[in-house]
Amino acid sequence: MYVGIAKISLVIGDSHSLKEKRMVLRRIKDRVRERIGVMVNEVGEPEILDNWQRAELGVAVVSGERHKALELLDSVVRVAMSAGGAEIVAIAKDVTTFDAPPAPVAMVDDRTGAGDKAAGSDDWIPDEWREEAKS
Repeated sequence: MYVGIAKISLVIGDSHSLKEKRMVLRRIKDRVRERIGVMVNEVGEPEILDNWQRAELGVAVVSGERHKALELLDSVVRVAMSAGGAEIVAIAKDVTTFDAPPAPVAMVDDRTGAGDKAAGSDDWIPDEWREEAKS
């Protein structure tokens, strides 16, 4: 399995407020999600997050083939560029192999509600209710 990650650095020259910056970023994020089906989020250091005219977007994809992961990242960049409102000034991307061995998972039965009562025990019924049901 291959994991591709990218960080896209943007300049939003026409932004004069944090609200305007968020509108541009929302348009980019929505367009990428609609056209490619990949989620993009704003990332970066606090000084970038608070700057009205700069932004960094992060994206991660997973594929069974390395070249497909790279193609997905390139598609994200193309769609982000076409969304308008921002200029892409830098892109950092990498695709790495993920081959961690599977680890056993301990099953936890934390059912609530009707699942607990299905076993046939009626210990959960308050005594007052039992007496009301008998009368």
